[in-house]
Amino acid sequence: MQLLTVFEQWKLQDNNEQKYKARMNEFLKKRCCNHNINLFCMFICQANKKKAVKIATLETVNNCLPFVEKDKEQKK
Repeated sequence: MQLLTVFEQWKLQDNNEQKYKARMNEFLKKRCCNHNINLFCMFICQANKKKAVKIATLETVNNCLPFVEKDKEQKK
């Protein structure tokens, strides 16, 4: 629970959400459409930017998260 609190604080610092928006296409190209997961991966991997996209991709696949918006509807 503490990690989520730190994450929420991190999002508001140094325009981190804006930094994510600037990199959002990198995640979307890998079909990682859950912006919250993507932002959390950026938080976890602050030192290595390319690793955040890789981890978001792995989390999307491993946790059966929908790859794209239309997959959300099919899952229902």
